[in-house]
Amino acid sequence: MKLTIGEKIALLRKEKNITQTELAQYLFLTPQTVSRWEVGSGAPDITLLPKIATFFGISIDELFGLTSLERIQDMAAKYSVLRDDRSFQEAMECIDSQLQTIDAVLKNGTGDPAELERDRDQLEAEKTHLWIQQGREAFQRAFAIADRFVQKTQGSPDHPWYRRMRLQRDQLCGSIGRSREALTQRKKDLTEHPSEFSLLRYLSMLSDRQDYEAVLSTGEADGPVREIVFPPSQKNLSIWYQLIHAAAEMGDTDFIEQHLPPVLEMCGKEDELDFLMCLLNVSKGEKLEEIKRRIRSLLPEVSLNQYFEEKVRERLEERPK
Repeated sequence: MKLTIGEKIALLRKEKNITQTELAQYLFLTPQTVSRWEVGSGAPDITLLPKIATFFGISIDELFGLTSLERIQDMAAKYSVLRDDRSFQEAMECIDSQLQTIDAVLKNGTGDPAELERDRDQLEAEKTHLWIQQGREAFQRAFAIADRFVQKTQGSPDHPWYRRMRLQRDQLCGSIGRSREALTQRKKDLTEHPSEFSLLRYLSMLSDRQDYEAVLSTGEADGPVREIVFPPSQKNLSIWYQLIHAAAEMGDTDFIEQHLPPVLEMCGKEDELDFLMCLLNVSKGEKLEEIKRRIRSLLPEVSLNQYFEEKVRERLEERPK
């Protein structure tokens, strides 16, 4: 049970061997006033709280019986309600500071290791909760922006961001719990208005859900879809990327060997690099080394920023699993 502030003052007084008279003199009060606080017949004026906390060498939070962990829980709850960046930052800084304190205490060999580890577990659980909450909030914000853009650009397919923002909106649906609804709509759009873009949106959503078998079965279907997919061309390279990626994830080397060569004939060097990167996890032996050599030869000829180029080179140095 949490102590009242009067009970906390009494406990602190006794721990530090301080009399009611000594505390009263410090606060310019009578000993009877302090006595009334301690028996629950009154409470200190709010203006006295900082002086009382300073006198005992503690924070105001501690004076109220609030531990560091409880304060962090309150800060996490505050962010859950306000969902503002400032509350998130304050809670995270407090958690990180407390974790650093635990590390220092453990390193010095003071304190109860088991209790400190329990505190660490609780802090990391609170930190995880905050990241999840912020992630949800970030996805909601991003979805709202993408959704407004989609509404604004209806009927303007020539807008430079028309396709990308719609694909991003579809992807965000999975992050805000609307994946099934969006996938149903994408399938309906493909059935009613088959086109390269409606097929790409549907396949992209299937891929985001890691339903690679459905990606391949859709891409190989007869009818309007087959007319969109075949033959490979510059126009449908994005669709072929989804198909080759799905085949690589499933380890379907037969599909890759059958369809990738004519696709690569349509590629520029940057597109070729993208397709070859898909094959690193599915290829083995001399075939894998051949792909790596080709990727290395492409790197000086394509426009990659430094970060992505470093990531590609890291992948090339990974040992086969």
